Amino acid sequence: MLTRTDEAGGVPLVRTTTRYGSPAQRFRAVHERLARRIQERTALSAGFNNALIESYTNAYTTMGGHSDQALDLADESFIAVFSCYRDPEAGPSRKLIFESKGSDGGEKFEIPLTHHGVVVFSVDTNRRLRHKIVLDASARAVDNPWLGVTFRTSKTVVRFRDGDAWLPQGERLTLADDEQSREFYQLRRRENRETDFTYPPLTYTVSESDLMPPV
Repeated sequence: MLTRTDEAGGVPLVRTTTRYGSPAQRFRAVHERLARRIQERTALSAGFNNALIESYTNAYTTMGGHSDQALDLADESFIAVFSCYRDPEAGPSRKLIFESKGSDGGEKFEIPLTHHGVVVFSVDTNRRLRHKIVLDASARAVDNPWLGVTFRTSKTVVRFRDGDAWLPQGERLTLADDEQSREFYQLRRRENRETDFTYPPLTYTVSESDLMPPV
C-alpha cells in the first residue's frame, strides 16, 4: 500500500478487507511522477493520493469479480490501473473484465492490460459493475509476470497523534473486534452485490497497518 501524505501530515486512508501487518509506504518520486502523468493525460480534476501495488504470475488465476472497496474513496473520483510486464515485447498477458452485478447477464466487456497502459474508471462505474483481472488464455504458455499499480483518491485523511490515528470527524480509528469484523465483511459482500450500496460511517479497520504511520 502506498499513500501520499499532505503538507499537514495527514494520511489518506483506503480501508480494505485485506489484513496487513506492516505500515503503508509513502509515495516516492517515481509514484508522484506516475500519478501526475496519469492525471494529466486523462484530464482528471482530482489527483491521486493512495495506491495499491500488486504482482501476478501465471500461477494466479483465482480472482473473482468484485468492486473495489469504496468506503474511503472520494465521491466522483476515479480509479486508475497502471500495468507493466517483465517482458514488454511478449504482449499483454492480463486483461480486465467488467460485468454487471445483476444476474440477468447484462453489460460485459474486457480491456487488455497493455504494458505501460492505464485503464481509468469512475467510482460510479465501480459501484455499478464488478471487475476482475484474468490471465489471457493465449498467454498461458509463457509466464510473463504482471505488475499493476491501482491509484485512487481517498476522502478519509487520518492524522496521527500520541500514537493513535484520528479520523476527520474527530473519532479515534480502532482495530475491529470480532463483531465489527463480521459486520465489515458483511458490508463488503453487499457492496459486491448491490449497485446502490453506500457504507455507513465506520470508525474501525480490520488491518493493523491502518493504525501505523506510513514509512
